[in-house]
Amino acid sequence: MRIRDLLDPQSICLDAAPATKEEAINTLVDFMARSGCLSDADVYRKAVFEREEKSSTGLGEGIAIPHAKSEGVARPGLATMVVPKGVEFESFDDEPVHLLFLIASPLHASDAHLDVLARLSTLLMSEDFRNSLLEAKTVDEYLAAIDRAEQAEGEKEAAEQAQKEQEEQEAAAHPEQPKKKPKYDIVAVTACPAGLSHTYMAAEALEQKAKEMGISIKVEADGAAGNRNSLLPEEIAAAKAVIVAADRAIDIDRFVGKRMVRTGVVDGVHRPEMLIKKALDPNCPVYKLGSMETETSNLPMKLYRHLMSGLTYLLPLAATAGILSAVARLEFVQGSSLGLFLDTIGYSLGTLLFPVLSAFIAFSMAGRKALVAGFTGGVMADMASAGVVGAVLNGFVGGAVAFVVARLAQRFLKGHDAMFALLVYPLAGAVFTTLIAQFITNLPAALVDTVVTDFLNDADTLTLVLVGAVLAGMMSADMGGPLNKSSYATGVLLLADCLPENGPGSMVMASVMLGGMVPPLAAGFAAVALPRFFTAKQQRKRWGAILKGCLFITEGVIPYLTLGRLRIACILGSATAGALSMFFRCAIPAPHGGIFLMPLAVNPVQYFISFVGGIFIGGVLFVLLSPVKRQAATAGAGAATSAADNDTDEAESKSAVSELSAATATNTLENADEEKKSQEGAPQRAESNS
Repeated sequence: MRIRDLLDPQSICLDAAPATKEEAINTLVDFMARSGCLSDADVYRKAVFEREEKSSTGLGEGIAIPHAKSEGVARPGLATMVVPKGVEFESFDDEPVHLLFLIASPLHASDAHLDVLARLSTLLMSEDFRNSLLEAKTVDEYLAAIDRAEQAEGEKEAAEQAQKEQEEQEAAAHPEQPKKKPKYDIVAVTACPAGLSHTYMAAEALEQKAKEMGISIKVEADGAAGNRNSLLPEEIAAAKAVIVAADRAIDIDRFVGKRMVRTGVVDGVHRPEMLIKKALDPNCPVYKLGSMETETSNLPMKLYRHLMSGLTYLLPLAATAGILSAVARLEFVQGSSLGLFLDTIGYSLGTLLFPVLSAFIAFSMAGRKALVAGFTGGVMADMASAGVVGAVLNGFVGGAVAFVVARLAQRFLKGHDAMFALLVYPLAGAVFTTLIAQFITNLPAALVDTVVTDFLNDADTLTLVLVGAVLAGMMSADMGGPLNKSSYATGVLLLADCLPENGPGSMVMASVMLGGMVPPLAAGFAAVALPRFFTAKQQRKRWGAILKGCLFITEGVIPYLTLGRLRIACILGSATAGALSMFFRCAIPAPHGGIFLMPLAVNPVQYFISFVGGIFIGGVLFVLLSPVKRQAATAGAGAATSAADNDTDEAESKSAVSELSAATATNTLENADEEKKSQEGAPQRAESNS
């Protein structure tokens, strides 16, 4: 199968001029529909935009490859578009995109068409090929450029295959000669969630850069059709280092004892030279069995990341348990058979929170062999009323016990330890974790947990307001950094400590969630109400920022943080919302969900008031601190005095505050229903804050 077999001439546009990224994708989907490969264009269109929400497919170098697997695709297809003037696509290098390929793939795709898509992704790494497409004047010239490049690639692959067959024939003719085993300086694995483009582009980029540097490399592309160019054990053993550029789980235990660089697949596409140099650096960390860390030897950071790994698995369980129990407590459901049924499920799931948290902290430390020890630690924490503090401590204990038991088995059983994996490891892990939990960790953990709970239950209003302001402000202080994650982890852990009931932890979680939602909403609504204070690019992103804020994705505000002082608007807006939420003693039942959780909140009206109050304060500060306003004032100062300029700025600021005061509430009410309808069923991206 060739690229031409997937690319219908009717799906090619050579003179497009979309104004926005959204318009570009919509145009591409419309062209794709012309080829007849879509059974439901709207379903496929939604899948493309959902994929784009996860991360932009603008790869830099003027290329974008949006793609999706969907039930709306009847057969595999391609659509392509040339944008001579370029379009903003949130690309990796922040440059406009001129060449776009849209990939449509059925949910159950065949290997044949995946080979074609892999070939296309590889070809696009060539600057000559990209230029030939951009310079094409007609559809026939465009297709001819693809044919030439594909033919050259086919000849290259055929030559490599012929050489391989010749070597095999020579080896068969002279069996007495030892077969040469290929040796590589570096072995690598690339993988992206969809496995349609980034996987192969990263592999090609690493191979090309290694060739330029005179370094031998073999790259395993773990795409949608399975592993291509799989690494052999002897190749791994002979390699000096390993690069793993993957955005999903892969088998990395085969690389034990090797220097390893582990990163995302986008780095493989854009930073191959940096990855290669880092892998060959003698100081590159060595991957150890069961260790998930290869980038740092700092113990506190390792413990922090193991904790975050446990929280990742806790989040969906906590959300489900909390929401079901909250629905069961609603007035029109409470006391009914449905309410009892939902409450039973919520309570049952709530009993699993501590074991799951402990188990996956341990799993992060020592792999599957630590799961039983981790579950045991969580159960012991629950039985001893040690709370979430006990669950966390016992999770680390379980991971450490499993790690030590495995090391001892490997040392003294001398290669026969595998036969004990199903019995000895789990049993020893459970026994030793129980003993340590019972006699060492549970008692101090229960004491600490009680102190924290009593502090929150007995705190006066001023103390609660300060706690809410600090934690909510931390959520917007560094956008996914240590402060943000620490605040979110605090909220989730305290919430888990009281689920499925509404305890003091649910009040803390309510403040934390507002702290993460307010910044993008404040910036977005300010750009809607007073667009003259924002750049054209920021105005285009305002609805996206509002949507992300509603979904509890704090990073939606990043395009508006053009100056450091604008972060003050984020922090103070978030702190205001968190403080008001604590003042009203609002609470929510789940660790993520954004505006969709507001109907289930304790004191929902007051929670909404806190929400709007934070947005208003943040929006006002965004306007007052806007660099666009200051630049405009400077540009018009040629015929005025400095004092007059200052008066003008002050008048503008007061006017802006007045206008924003009226516009914020209106826009909030008018758009809440619209955003909720348009995004109903949209995935909740809790990973942005967890």
